[in-house]
Amino acid sequence: MRPTGFVTAVLLAAASCSAFAPRQSASSIGHDPTAAPIETRLCMNKKKKSSRKKTGGKGFGGGGSVSALTSPSDDFPVMPKAKPNFRYAGTIRPGAQSARRIVPTDRINKIPDYANDGIPRNRPALFPWVIETKSPDEIEKMRASGRCAREVLDMAGRAVKPGVTTDEIDRLVHELSIENGAYPSPLNYHNFPKSCCTSVNEVICHGIPDNRPLEEGDIVNIDITCYLNGYHGDCSEMFVVGGEAALDNKGRRLIHSRFAHIDCWVQALNFVKPGNDYKDIGAIIEDHVVEQGFTTVKSFCGHGYLHYRNSEPAGKMAAGHTFTIEPMICEGSADYLLWDDEWTATTRDGGRSAQFEHTLLITPDGVEALTGKIETSPVQFWERESEFHNGVWLGTSASAKEREAKLNSSLLAS
Repeated sequence: MRPTGFVTAVLLAAASCSAFAPRQSASSIGHDPTAAPIETRLCMNKKKKSSRKKTGGKGFGGGGSVSALTSPSDDFPVMPKAKPNFRYAGTIRPGAQSARRIVPTDRINKIPDYANDGIPRNRPALFPWVIETKSPDEIEKMRASGRCAREVLDMAGRAVKPGVTTDEIDRLVHELSIENGAYPSPLNYHNFPKSCCTSVNEVICHGIPDNRPLEEGDIVNIDITCYLNGYHGDCSEMFVVGGEAALDNKGRRLIHSRFAHIDCWVQALNFVKPGNDYKDIGAIIEDHVVEQGFTTVKSFCGHGYLHYRNSEPAGKMAAGHTFTIEPMICEGSADYLLWDDEWTATTRDGGRSAQFEHTLLITPDGVEALTGKIETSPVQFWERESEFHNGVWLGTSASAKEREAKLNSSLLAS
């Protein structure tokens, strides 16, 4: 069975915690751009379907539906459900989870449909090649949600230090999202218990923030999605606990520009332009990763296309399309192990995994990142050292390249 889609930004076609975009039914393509926009649908990367029964309370040991808008009745902190004899792949273990954080509705102008009971009701188009074209108004709203997600991700990255818990990072993400007038999209999506995903070391995706302190040398992916004015902005980035000096050589190869992840990611980003096939993104990613001795995850996908070589019909790119690129790269086997919380997915062999993500807008002359770095963003060491693309990446369109050059002249000089 083919994998189905997960989280976060703009849905390209059929499908992420990790793509989101405003969603229309097949019959609404070519709708009047002056009409009211259709509400964005959130989706988190999905694994292949399992035969085991699902429960409503993922992350808290089962139970019925919960709400992100009212105070939780459970006693906290709690440990997520886990079999006593469960064989974990690496060193990461489930930690205690604090109470579900509440979203004050008087500070948010639009709440996603799943916030109150965990059930998303907005459905994707029937066929993956049915792709909506955003109106100018929709694009501007997506720019705003993308910038909001970028500001939250930058803040979360600055908090990554030895001794800081991922639960503390989640608190900061929750509070800044609300301060910006946005709903933290992962919260209560199918009852996901937190406001962001924090995936440490061997965790591929959907790591639930908890009370485990980060340790020097850990690598952590923070996946942020913000729902602002009816639109989701989605991005993620890797961070090294303790900085560049704390990262071993294999870890550098996994995420560094000259080697595996960033290099294949930027190559895939540069491929995006009107007329190209969405399915070809996967080949660009997998071919480069395999050549460098790494693997790309095939059991999780989202955003309407696959992150590995394939011949699936996913449509052609066109100006006005929005989607995300979010490859998951592993230093060993790409096979996954799903924890009993039914969210956390780790590599089966305990090897580390890495991912980066942008929400993208296809323009008539290329592509631009709606979640690109801004004037206050920190620059990672691999962005300074890259031989493939020096500095931050904002896109290939003329306007994006102009903004990128100006931003890099400022950020790289500091």
